[in-house]
Amino acid sequence: MNVVDQLLHDHYDEFDLESLGLGRRWSTVLLTPRFVTSRHIVALVYRNAQRHPTLVAKVPRRPGDNEGVRREAQVLHDLARHGEGRVSGVPVVVGTPQVGAHTVLIETALNGAPLDPDRVAKNLPTAVKAGARFVGRLPVTRAAKDNDGWYARTIAVPLEELTELAPLGGQVADLVRRTHDLLAPLRSVALPAVFEHADLSHPNLFLPGNGELQVVDWERASADGLPGHDLIFYLQYLGESVAGAFTRDRQVSAFDQAFGPGGWTRGVVREHLQRRGVDPDLLPLLILVTWARSTGTLVARLTPSDLTNPVSGERQRSLALSEDRDFWLWRHVVSAASQYGLG
Repeated sequence: MNVVDQLLHDHYDEFDLESLGLGRRWSTVLLTPRFVTSRHIVALVYRNAQRHPTLVAKVPRRPGDNEGVRREAQVLHDLARHGEGRVSGVPVVVGTPQVGAHTVLIETALNGAPLDPDRVAKNLPTAVKAGARFVGRLPVTRAAKDNDGWYARTIAVPLEELTELAPLGGQVADLVRRTHDLLAPLRSVALPAVFEHADLSHPNLFLPGNGELQVVDWERASADGLPGHDLIFYLQYLGESVAGAFTRDRQVSAFDQAFGPGGWTRGVVREHLQRRGVDPDLLPLLILVTWARSTGTLVARLTPSDLTNPVSGERQRSLALSEDRDFWLWRHVVSAASQYGLG
């Protein structure tokens, strides 16, 4: 019996697992995500003789590195509260028990078919429609008139932290400076705060037969997001999938096809912004914002809680940043600013 099995056994009645359909006999499959930023081991819990899991448990890889699972649990609680039942296709938190130095997140499983690149390529219009519907249902958490200081909070501060943690020999500071210059017209615009997942791509996406997108892994999510971010991020994933773009150069090329002048995504995002009450002509600025903000979260996710050697830590973060897809896209938008209607 592994630690997850023991937890479920000990908390069976407290978590009312029978009502969730688990039963008294189950099997557990442990997965170790391959991504460098993955901080957890994932356990899929199957009721005996069932094809699909009933529960998912996330266990931090390092003792005491509990911020991610606690954050995800809180985000899902907040989403349920803000969404008032309108947002379907997300996990429900069952419990967050403590095992020694580990906080374990237990949540319900989602059982749609993975929306992987092959499935996207087979039916792009369905994937676009499902994603736009899902993002459109994510709640507005603060009206534009009440969202004071959004630029500093969501853009300036994260980019300043990025510059300090992974300077890349001054490259990041220069990129940040140029980004702020290009975004000058946006600073005085009142934008609403929206609930934001921030990582709408495979393997976090599932699409069941009803065509309603299901989304897991809410660790990066925030109730303080910006309009357009999730949809732009999601549509880039779809574009890469259709193009079979798995190298950085090809991902940049897929980005140009999707978001450049006449790009196939622009109408979808403009319509979404209009529904949010945001001027759709801000789209070029919000494209840049998306990749700058997404890059800004990378080094924080890479920084181990017990890192004691600042030299090796900076080397690790700088290497990860220089190879990161979002960093490449951010740098590309800045370098091709006039092509994207910026500056």
